[in-house]
Amino acid sequence: MKKVLLTLLSAFALLPAVAGNNVAPWGWATCSDESGTAYTLSGGNFTDANTVTLQPLGSGQSDDAQIKQAIAKNDIIIFDGSKGDFTIEEVMKLASIKNKTLIGINNARLCTKFYLTTEDHAYLKAQNLEGLSSTDQYTGTLPDGTTLTCDRRAFFTKKAMMELQFQKTGVYSLPNKAGIFHIETSSENIIIRNLSLIGPGSVDIDGVDLITNQGKHVWVDHCTLVDSQDGALDSKVCDWATYTFNHFYYTSRSYSHAYTCGCGWVNNHEMVLHLTFASNIWGEGCQRRLPQADDSYIHLVNNYHNCPGNSVGMTLNSYIKALVEGNYAAAGVNSPLTGSGSNRSVTARENSFSASSVGSTVTVPYQYTKVAASAVPALLTGEEGAGATLGNDAAYILSTIPTIDRSGGTETVYVFVKEDSHIGEKITEVGGITVTFDPSVTDWRSGGSAKDAQNIDGVEITGFYTQSDATNGAPIIIETTQAGTLTIFLGGGVATNKSVNMTEGENGLTATVLSSGATIENGAKPETAIEAWDALVYTLEANKTYKFFVGGTKWRLAAIRYIPTTTGIHTIATDQNTGGRVYNLQGQEVKTAQRGGVYIINGKKVIAQ
Repeated sequence: MKKVLLTLLSAFALLPAVAGNNVAPWGWATCSDESGTAYTLSGGNFTDANTVTLQPLGSGQSDDAQIKQAIAKNDIIIFDGSKGDFTIEEVMKLASIKNKTLIGINNARLCTKFYLTTEDHAYLKAQNLEGLSSTDQYTGTLPDGTTLTCDRRAFFTKKAMMELQFQKTGVYSLPNKAGIFHIETSSENIIIRNLSLIGPGSVDIDGVDLITNQGKHVWVDHCTLVDSQDGALDSKVCDWATYTFNHFYYTSRSYSHAYTCGCGWVNNHEMVLHLTFASNIWGEGCQRRLPQADDSYIHLVNNYHNCPGNSVGMTLNSYIKALVEGNYAAAGVNSPLTGSGSNRSVTARENSFSASSVGSTVTVPYQYTKVAASAVPALLTGEEGAGATLGNDAAYILSTIPTIDRSGGTETVYVFVKEDSHIGEKITEVGGITVTFDPSVTDWRSGGSAKDAQNIDGVEITGFYTQSDATNGAPIIIETTQAGTLTIFLGGGVATNKSVNMTEGENGLTATVLSSGATIENGAKPETAIEAWDALVYTLEANKTYKFFVGGTKWRLAAIRYIPTTTGIHTIATDQNTGGRVYNLQGQEVKTAQRGGVYIINGKKVIAQ
C-alpha cells in the first residue's frame, strides 16, 4: 500500500491516539548507547510501506513458507486469525531481517504443528523422570546412537521422547524444533505485536523457544506466549530490546522445564545485553526465569508474577546491572527476586515484596512512566492489559509506531541472483542503486548449477551461478544515487585463493576471501556469515559507479544488499488516493475535527488538538 506524507493546516495538530495501553516503543530498544542516544524504532512502518495480510492455509497445511515469503517481500505483515490458526512446522529463522513489523488481528494464533499429547504425558510420567536429578551429570547413549553428557533427568527425558517418536514415525528423533521465531544476529529494527504464540508444551529436550531474540532493537509488545518447548522469550547475544505487556503461561500440555525468559549466556562476558521488561505477566505454570539474567543491563518495572508455587522468580546473576522497581508478586510466589555470583549491582525499590539492593545504584537513561506496585494487577488484567489485547484494528495497532520516510534512506534493497534471468539486465531498485550484470561476460551463463537451498530473509535461493575460469571475473556494475552500505553474499565453499575486488575508477578496494566470517582487508569489513555464506561489506559514496568482480575459478553469488545511510522521521502517513479525508470512529466523513476528538485519517487513529 503506497502512502504519502499528510500535510495539515494549522487548524489542528495530529498526535497518535493512546487509549489504554497502546503504547509507543520505549526503553532500551529505543537507545543506541548507554547514555540514551535515541534510536528510532519504527519496524517496517515506512511512509510507503508494503503491507500484506495473511490468513492461514488451513486443512492441516503448514504456513511456514507463506510467512517467510511475506516477511521477505513486505515491511508490515498482518496475521489475520479470522479463518483459524496458523500452523508452524518448525521454528523460522529470521536472518538479515531489518525494518519489519509483525502484528496480529482477529485473535491471530501461530501454533506449532507438534505438541505433547495426553498419551505422551502418560508415557513420560511412567518413566519416573521427576525423581531423577537435574544437577548430577550422566553420560549415556541415546536410541539413535548419539553419546550425550548432561544432567540425568534431561538425558532420560530425551531418551523417552525419542522412543515416543519411534512409536509414531518409526524413526528415533527429537521433535526439538517446535518454536515460532528465531531472530538472528544480523536482524535489526523488529516489532512483534498483538500475536498469540502457542507452543507444544514444555519438555527438557534442548528444544527451541517460541521467540529467540539475537537481534538488535527488537520490541515485543502485547503478545501471549503459551506452552513454550524451551524458553518463551529468550535473549541471547542480542542487544537493545524491550518487552512490554506480554503474558507468559503454561497449560496442561506442558510436562516440565517451564523456564520462561533466559537472558545472557554470553561467552567470557564479552558483551552486555541492554533489556527492558515492563508490564509483563508471568502467569500459571511459570516455574523459573521470570526472567533470569546475567551479562545484562536490565530494567524490570511494573511486572506481575502471578504463578504461585513457582521455583524462583526474577534471578539476577553474575555481571548484572539491574533496576527492579514497582513489581508485584502474588501470594504464594516463591523468591520473587534472587540471584548470586560476582559483579552484581541490583537496585530494588518500591516493589510489593521485600528485596535488598546490592552494589552500586543503577539508573536508566531513558524517560518512562510507572504505576505503584499495588496498581499493577489491575493494570495488566484490564482493558488492553498484558497479552494480545489490542483488538482487531490494524491501523490502531500501528498508530503509536513512528513512521519513517523510506526515501530518506532506511530501505534495504535486495537483488537475488537466480537462474539466467539477470544476464545483461539492468535492475533499477528504489533505495539508491542501479545494478547491471555486465552483458559482455558470458561466463555468467557457464556452469550454472543448483546448490543446496540457502535462506536470505526467509527466501529460499537455489540457483546460484558458478562461474568458470575468467581472467577478470564477472563484473557487476553498481551505480549509486545515495550513499550507503553494500553487502555482497558469496556462496559457501569459496576457495581461499579468490581475490574479491570493488573498484571505483582506478582506485578500488581489494579484499581476499580467507574463510567464512574472516576479516576483510583494505577498507572493507565483514558481516557475520549468514547460512555459511561469506558476506563482504563496503561503504559506497553517492553518485558514483563501482564495479565488483571476483577473479579466479568458479564462485557463487547469492545476493546483493544495499542499505542507504540517511533517514527522515515523519509524524503520520496516509493513503495516496484519499486526499486527507477525516472520518469519525463510525466511518462517517466529517468536515471539521473537534479538538480532543479521536478520528481516522487515512487509516490512522489520531487525536485532534
